[in-house]
Amino acid sequence: MRNSARICKRLRGVQEGTNMNKQDNALWRELISNLREQRRHIRALIGLAREQTHALAEANVQRLAEITQEQALHLDEIDMLEHHRKDVARRIGEAVGLHAQPPTLSDCACLAPENAARALKWLQRELLQDIRQLQTLNERNRTLVQHAAETVNTWLALVVNAASNQASYHPQSSTGVAVILNTEV
Repeated sequence: MRNSARICKRLRGVQEGTNMNKQDNALWRELISNLREQRRHIRALIGLAREQTHALAEANVQRLAEITQEQALHLDEIDMLEHHRKDVARRIGEAVGLHAQPPTLSDCACLAPENAARALKWLQRELLQDIRQLQTLNERNRTLVQHAAETVNTWLALVVNAASNQASYHPQSSTGVAVILNTEV
């Protein structure tokens, strides 16, 4: 028997001796609603990460600032929702006699009525997939920012080197100033 199946069987055994009515769906609806709302915010972050990629490629600093503000709002909402989700999980755990620690989402899926369990398992899979996609997009954007910073640093070093060479900037210098200044970046 798989480890998760063993855990589910043990959790159901704990639940049988409690006063939680498995058909009372209030906590399950609350948990599912919370996870759907978290997923909505994560999907919005995915869209913003894609926009961020385009803004980075276009060097659109104003749009990057707007995206950063929008991302912060979504992250604040996710943080509040996550605190609420933990509270709901704690209440579910207490209702089934799990006082040591709140049940995980997988534990909740084991304890929930069949329809709620299906919804929880689906949401768990979708959330994991969405989070992985967001991580990939964020990593790509981080790499773009890193490359842009390296390019700027390289050009700054070239300009500083040219500026420190006094002969290049002297009016009677035989070295042309335009060597670096007329080069397109």
